[in-house]
Amino acid sequence: MFLEILFLIVLAVGIVDLVVMVEVSNAIGIYIVTTSQLLGAAFGWYKLRRLDFNLFFFLDAQLKNNLKIIRELWDEAFVLTGVCFLIVPGFLSDIVGIICLIPKFRFIFLEWID
Repeated sequence: MFLEILFLIVLAVGIVDLVVMVEVSNAIGIYIVTTSQLLGAAFGWYKLRRLDFNLFFFLDAQLKNNLKIIRELWDEAFVLTGVCFLIVPGFLSDIVGIICLIPKFRFIFLEWID
């Protein structure tokens, strides 16, 4: 269930992002947009190499078994989600990815889910 919801969120953000990116590239130029997206994706791939992607599968199994997940795992999941959003091309996904990487916003969101 967790992975399916995460997939749908990433897919929806990706579709909206592509539409926004086309409009922005018409306004400011394709080279600036391409450079910003390549830099964001490179940073995302760099950070992803240091994280364990299997955390998503572990969280999915824990949620299916109705087990409580400790706060540190949720925090790591938000970092991993933010990195994945940075890899997806688009401005909206980059904003969501950066928000997931900022500790203050993660703390606020973790307080909301607890």
